[in-house]
Amino acid sequence: MKKIILTLAMVLMATDASAAADSQSSEKDWCLLGISDKCPGTTTFDIVEKTRRLEAAIKKGTAVYTPEEIKHFQAMLDEINTIKMLFEKY
Repeated sequence: MKKIILTLAMVLMATDASAAADSQSSEKDWCLLGISDKCPGTTTFDIVEKTRRLEAAIKKGTAVYTPEEIKHFQAMLDEINTIKMLFEKY
């Protein structure tokens, strides 16, 4: 009986861990990550929409994204801001 209870407890803990990973994974913006098979709809956005999505992703932080993903998003946002500044000059 103890083995059954311990086995059931282990299964429940494993299920909770995978559910937490799934919910964290579902919060990711797969379109920004370039994973089109998990991205519903289009993967091309205008500059305003892309900026908004990048800022939102960066705000989610390491609770959702890896540090490498956040660094990549910040680089993308920096590139957009550089382009904006260049266009404002002309």
